[in-house]
Amino acid sequence: MQRSDFAASLAATVGLAELSSAVPARAAVDEAALGREVFTDMRSGGDILFDSPYYEHLNEVGAVISATVRPRYPDQIRFYIVKGDSANAFSVPGGNIYVNEPLLALAKNRDELAGVLAHECGHMVLHHVAKRIANSNRIGTLATIGSILGNIFGGPLGGAAIDYGLQNAQAGQDANLSRHIEAQADEEGARIVAATGVYNPYGLIWFFTKMTATYGKGQANWLRDHPLDVQRIDDLKHLFASDPATFGKFTDTQQMDVAYW
Repeated sequence: MQRSDFAASLAATVGLAELSSAVPARAAVDEAALGREVFTDMRSGGDILFDSPYYEHLNEVGAVISATVRPRYPDQIRFYIVKGDSANAFSVPGGNIYVNEPLLALAKNRDELAGVLAHECGHMVLHHVAKRIANSNRIGTLATIGSILGNIFGGPLGGAAIDYGLQNAQAGQDANLSRHIEAQADEEGARIVAATGVYNPYGLIWFFTKMTATYGKGQANWLRDHPLDVQRIDDLKHLFASDPATFGKFTDTQQMDVAYW
């Protein structure tokens, strides 16, 4: 899907007047409507792969993650495989999570894939897109749409920089917010995985390790809108150590080299 098409959908669904008003985060966007708009645009653009052999694995793990999240999110969680050249996943308000085949090939065990899907669910249950839209009154409506768009299509794992014609100060402010949001989604994702009682939250660490080995450490300048993988790994390890009641029963079994499928 073209970014301009999605930006138009986002603006139309949310309403520019609402974006610039001081309203609660969730009230600023109709999440279900936004999700339908994005899905329709992606389907019509041929971006969704409906016959991928990876659906067997995606749906197996996704069913467990979505069942865990269901009490906390009003819309049904659905998983779709999309086109892409490098590992990427993103979620859109309204319950849709999109994953591409390179990511599914990279996540070679259930724990790693569970971590990725739980991270995306973390964005939804914390209503991150709505919160970023609500922040638009401080950095400009259209600039925020561009930034949100960059995060959705750059993906939480891709490390794409923000460059939508923003002034440096504005870009830096939103990039900082984005890094904070990604860190929140990492923590929330780890807690979701732990709550499944089936998968190991260390899988998210293993997956970030693979991402670094495959794609490098990422962009290190001040406008980088995602934390470096090494920082995310350190933060997760600290979280696991600081909350033994939740994570103490899990161990770093070094299963990153074990393929379950």
